[in-house]
Amino acid sequence: MNNGLSASIQRLVIGLVAALVSSNVAAVSINFDYQFDTSGFFTNLNTGEAITERRQALDLAASYYEGFTDNLTTIQSHNSNTWSVSITNPGNISQQVTLVDETINQDTIKIFVGGSSSYPGVLGFAGTGSVSASGTAEFTNSVINRGQGSGDYGIWGGYAWFNAVHDWSFSTDANDLTSSSPDFLTTAIHEIGHILGFGTADSWFSNIENGFFTGSNSIASFGDAIPVDPFSSHWAEGTMSTVDGLVQETLMDPSTPYGTRQLLTELDYAGFADIGWQLTAVPLPASIWLFSLVIPLLRFRNVSLTNHRDKQ
Repeated sequence: MNNGLSASIQRLVIGLVAALVSSNVAAVSINFDYQFDTSGFFTNLNTGEAITERRQALDLAASYYEGFTDNLTTIQSHNSNTWSVSITNPGNISQQVTLVDETINQDTIKIFVGGSSSYPGVLGFAGTGSVSASGTAEFTNSVINRGQGSGDYGIWGGYAWFNAVHDWSFSTDANDLTSSSPDFLTTAIHEIGHILGFGTADSWFSNIENGFFTGSNSIASFGDAIPVDPFSSHWAEGTMSTVDGLVQETLMDPSTPYGTRQLLTELDYAGFADIGWQLTAVPLPASIWLFSLVIPLLRFRNVSLTNHRDKQ
């Protein structure tokens, strides 16, 4: 087990291991695709080269999900088996783009990323698009659910957009944060979480009762049913949990303060377990994150998937 594993997550994993460990699961890989980064958020438009600091911060955000395992089937079109997905263009959010017969490798989730300038009240949003598929039952199940059954969650991937109007901090060192800049790492982890089903999956909504989330792992972590926001897509604003034994506001509530680094808490990870992800040891970077309190700015998300209740 990774020496950097937080004690709180370690306790959570031990409690879940009997129910979640399976011999045929593999670590889930998150792959970022920059082909729609036409506004230059992650790519230098003059040279065509990657903006390394920003992409490294995005890769670091994905690393907080390295402990997720499952058995996600390959999506591979062939003959009459065909599929498409319409997504918001993350490089120009006024446009929709349609991807046809993308190949998604086994145990892999593909996320198209980009950024552009928009209203300053929004940091970013993410979604899974509107999917259509035709062909054999096995193929369409691979497209829609990645071979997962009811009460579980599987997705092809999604898109994530970040608002370029902000003076982001892309540093991986929390000591570099200032009260005038939002933390990119915090927002990126949050948006990836929505693509992975937090606040969006059928298996999330099946645990919502009268404004509370009732998943058994989350209740075990929190001590009671957890209040959610008015849209049932986040924990309620200000919900607290712990990271490595230290008290922190949950990352998956609706807002994040400027100048503050928030990481996935014990309760956040428990929520992912309740929607169907299998958790092994969750590696955390060795850095010690510092926290401060400033005025929050809302994070918004946008999710849709044909035949899924979370799509409106």
